[in-house]
Amino acid sequence: MSRTQRKRPALLACPPLSEALGRKNGFGLLRLVLALSVIFAHAMPLGMGKHDLGYDQAQGQTNVGAMAVAGFFVLSGLLITRSGMRLSTGRFMWNRAIRILPGLWVCLLVTALVIAPLVAYHQGRLDGFWSHPQGPWSYLKANYGIGVGQWGVSGLLDHNPHPTAFNGSVWSLSYEVFCYLAVAALAALGILHRARWAVALLVAGMYAYLVSMAVDFDRLRLPLYAPTDLQGWRFPFLDWLSMEMLLPVGFMFGLGAVAELYKKRLPINPVAGVLAFGVVLATAHYGGFTVIGLPAFAYVLLVLAARMPGPLTKVGAKVDLSYGVYIYAFPIQQCLTLWEVNRHGYAVYTALSVALALLAALCSWFLVEKPALKLKDLGLRRPPKAGPGTAGTAAPAAAPAGATAPAPLGGVGVTATTAGGVHAAR
Repeated sequence: MSRTQRKRPALLACPPLSEALGRKNGFGLLRLVLALSVIFAHAMPLGMGKHDLGYDQAQGQTNVGAMAVAGFFVLSGLLITRSGMRLSTGRFMWNRAIRILPGLWVCLLVTALVIAPLVAYHQGRLDGFWSHPQGPWSYLKANYGIGVGQWGVSGLLDHNPHPTAFNGSVWSLSYEVFCYLAVAALAALGILHRARWAVALLVAGMYAYLVSMAVDFDRLRLPLYAPTDLQGWRFPFLDWLSMEMLLPVGFMFGLGAVAELYKKRLPINPVAGVLAFGVVLATAHYGGFTVIGLPAFAYVLLVLAARMPGPLTKVGAKVDLSYGVYIYAFPIQQCLTLWEVNRHGYAVYTALSVALALLAALCSWFLVEKPALKLKDLGLRRPPKAGPGTAGTAAPAAAPAGATAPAPLGGVGVTATTAGGVHAAR
């Protein structure tokens, strides 16, 4: 049998997602690639004063950064739904809070008390910096929740191509947390376990609305964040949620959730993944990306996660830099522009942005995120430690007189494991 004949069954095999997605998967690498993609996309408007990378090629439908954010929501939808089905509501919310908030809060402190003063010194505006009505203290007070209540600090960065905003990337966090709250509510009501069809129906409704909007555009060239006739809402801690943002990212999160709920029926095939990638490219160029390309993009990510080569599955398994890269890259790029690094061209500017973002992410992971994650099991009882010779098994009950006490089966203790073997980075 030739090598081609031996490989053909693997290429044509269509195992369900539940079988194809094991403990070793590509989620860690995918999250890091998506976070780095945001840097490459933002380098154009922040450093070069042009549209985001890919915007012109997609004829205004999307860009590389928007696709990366959409990809984050697909992966989160799958992983967070899995977590919501496994944990109690209180434990679920606690785990999500310690994953998001400590890193974000330290980033806010670094931005307001370290980066902003350095920028003020460089711009010669230290006088009145601390007492400014929109100064660092106001920035911290306005943004301590997930929602962004203040973008700038003391009027700085006003001459940058993207003026005043210190961290534009964090806008998506409030939308993601809203999706977390939706999962918690659906889990508490028992819908995730007993009425998963309701989730599929909700996602189908969002898709139908996107299609109804797309038909008004030439060749279905609906922009990913197109204005809608629906009103947004203001929520405590999340601030204002716009429907033009919530609808597409909520749809992508929903696709990930449906993939998890129907993982025993969703086939995963690499050939289909390649075809789906072709659909993504074709729709980005010719039209229909939002209503055709986005679902195809979601499937591409699932195939990549399930069929990632073994060595690459180790990326992010122990050191997850994706969140740190995402929340620190924007202020780093704004500072590099202020220091005129962008004059050396896109390649130099982007390379230095990536290097500094990775360095900041390493500090965030080891100093903030990883220590915070140690609190994940706070309040849970730990399994008893195995005594000498017991191998983690409980002592057998006393045997009746004349009977022989049974020996432990194989001397192997049972320990609790994390279901699924995957963890959400955001």
